[in-house]
Amino acid sequence: MLYTNYFIINHLPPVKTPIFAKVNDISEITVFFTYLARRLVFFKIDTQFGRHMEQERSSAINASELLEPPREGDLGWVSENTALLIVHGIGNQMPLETLDQFGRGLVSQYRAKFGEGFGISHEIVVKQGDGDDKWFDNVLRLRKKDSSWFIDLYEYYWADYTQDKASWKEMSQWLEGVVNGAGTFYQRNAAIGKEYHDRSIFFGSDGKFNLGKYRWFLFSVGRIFLVLDGLYRGLLWLIGRIPFCGSIASSLFKSYADGKMHDLVNVISEVCIYNVVDPKSKWYRIRRAILDGAVNAVRYMIERSNESGDLYYSSVIVCGHSLGTQIAYDAINKIDLLVNEGLIKHYDRDGVLMTARRTPIARQLRGFVTFGSPLDKVAFFLRENVPDADYIWQQFLDNYHHFKMHNLDFENDPSSNPQYLKASCNLRSLLNSVQWRNYYDHKDYVSGSLDYYWGLTNVDCHFEAGRFGFTHSYYWDCSDFYGDIITHFLQP
Repeated sequence: MLYTNYFIINHLPPVKTPIFAKVNDISEITVFFTYLARRLVFFKIDTQFGRHMEQERSSAINASELLEPPREGDLGWVSENTALLIVHGIGNQMPLETLDQFGRGLVSQYRAKFGEGFGISHEIVVKQGDGDDKWFDNVLRLRKKDSSWFIDLYEYYWADYTQDKASWKEMSQWLEGVVNGAGTFYQRNAAIGKEYHDRSIFFGSDGKFNLGKYRWFLFSVGRIFLVLDGLYRGLLWLIGRIPFCGSIASSLFKSYADGKMHDLVNVISEVCIYNVVDPKSKWYRIRRAILDGAVNAVRYMIERSNESGDLYYSSVIVCGHSLGTQIAYDAINKIDLLVNEGLIKHYDRDGVLMTARRTPIARQLRGFVTFGSPLDKVAFFLRENVPDADYIWQQFLDNYHHFKMHNLDFENDPSSNPQYLKASCNLRSLLNSVQWRNYYDHKDYVSGSLDYYWGLTNVDCHFEAGRFGFTHSYYWDCSDFYGDIITHFLQP
């Protein structure tokens, strides 16, 4: 087991995040919940927790930009072999669907720029499975015909891990625990929001915390499952009372509603399962399997070698949508930990390439793209709050989650806790120079600007939508979004 001296890497909870992504055949249910969430104050709060090594933490406010069309000449071509990994969010996803959507977005930009001088191909990569098993990964290769460099697009598919693994009752119990925890630690949440200028409805323009709104939100959210169950049973009872055809209509409605509720349960359960922090939970192994798969996907792109033993990809970019941004973030965080222990091929413990070039790993793993990300939305509810009295436990968790994280336990120190003793830690943040761009929209109530992290750029996509529009899936079809990614990550 890794990190035996100071913590057990596989038994510490992941960073927190989630919520709705595009849900395909139950999109109408998603829109309803989005509208309901908006009315119930689906706010901007911040996810995750963690104290990062002070000497590596930045207090600067993140840069903010508006998404603009690429300028003439901005869309160049890569000058080295490049790999992109796209991690899907929650919803009724199918294998290759995410790769297809993201791939078509990039292809449309390059075809418009290079015309007949651009092409794509289907590559198959053989990967090592469990034991002696082999499996095949499908890769989309983008080529410019007058260049020897190419872009490979990989997909990390994880939806099959969570299918039919949680019941309505289990999710209700999970939500109850989340709400109780948020209520218990409301003072800490208030302090965090004030410190990092939370712009949600829980804070006034003067930064003052509105406890009344906070408690009303918890009260409303804690009863969502109860209300939905009551509505379902009530409608079923009313339909059954229709003269002459009530029993038939009730049976038809029940069959239809049960199918929709099954789909909805599978969508919501992905949030619950990936955010479980109790190793005793039956969901914990599923969460670990999802994260391990993501780590292996990123690790493969970093460690893959060419025939001469050099790096196959000189540039690696990790992209995530919705809950996929949490999974991608956790994977990058764990890659950083593995580098610290010298467990990533080609690199020493200092994260330096063991060749004559001696370049840092952040030169290869150079980009992180998040879109529709709830990483700043659920800190009050999904992070593991540790009482200040348990300052050793608290510090271990904070040290573990160290990739570009602000300190959310800043109030616990010797001045406020006489028992507090600072624990030294030899972990180093070796990926702090990774470029991170976060794309969000004000009518994507899942996403938002990320303020509880540092060293990133928040990009407001300012999508056009109606009064009750929900733009969480608009990124996939936005040409300017892909143009911006090419401009900042895929050209010299």
